[in-house]
Amino acid sequence: MFLDILSMLKAQGLDTTKKIKIARNQDPRLDKNTGIHEVYANGEFELYQSYQEQDRFKNCIYLVSCLGMEHSQALFVGVYEVKGKIRVNGFPEDIDVSYQGKSKIDSKYKYDLVKVNGFEELEDRLIIKWDGVPSSWFRYLDEENSKEVIQLLPKGYIREFPGYLDFVLPFRQLKKIMKDPIGNKIWHDSLSALAGIYLIVDNKTGDQYVGSAYGENGILGRWKEYARMGHGGNAMLKELLAIDPNYANNFSFTILQTLPKTLSDIEVIAKEKNYKNKLGTRAFGLNLN
Repeated sequence: MFLDILSMLKAQGLDTTKKIKIARNQDPRLDKNTGIHEVYANGEFELYQSYQEQDRFKNCIYLVSCLGMEHSQALFVGVYEVKGKIRVNGFPEDIDVSYQGKSKIDSKYKYDLVKVNGFEELEDRLIIKWDGVPSSWFRYLDEENSKEVIQLLPKGYIREFPGYLDFVLPFRQLKKIMKDPIGNKIWHDSLSALAGIYLIVDNKTGDQYVGSAYGENGILGRWKEYARMGHGGNAMLKELLAIDPNYANNFSFTILQTLPKTLSDIEVIAKEKNYKNKLGTRAFGLNLN
């Protein structure tokens, strides 16, 4: 006997007498920097799932949407009512999304999916086991074919901390992680433990900015400033946000090198300058000096 997702959704008010499908979204056509979790973080997921190459969501009233994770797991992100569909000829070329030209190119259906309220306490927290064939990414969900719940993440949790040098963090996720130190304790503890050299990439233009973080709160302290202001006080980033206050949503953050907090600011800045020289971010990027 195990706790399953259908029972938990039913307890939250889902009418389980209706036809329901569950989907584990995981798209190999997307590269690491625009994977399905980044699509979700960018606020593009609902548009993404509404376009399909085949009539995936026919004959169902509700769609339980999840994001694929490692080890045949999935993260629940919401319940949608399937209101209808229309035939389309591909994905619109005039819509600016991170997966443009990479996925949904051959879409033939666009679904009218309306998110159902009442499941917010479980969204972004409930992890299920996706047993069976992992490549089978959608199926009917009923009492005989429910999915085992293996974890309920803390409230405010955004994503796993994979190690200092193994992530690319979209600005939207950075803001949420900085805002909730309890739900993202490992991020806060890890980033505050070390100084370092970091890289900001403007995903719209490809321009790069190299920065350094030092002092008592290490990388965490510096990144909190970006989460608060968007530009972190950097001149060229401020110019971009002056034109478009939401421009920071194009930024992604990563760490180039970690350093002990015992190093002086002069020593850290010297390493920062070395990366600027290597990457050419003064001449071709967003660093002024």
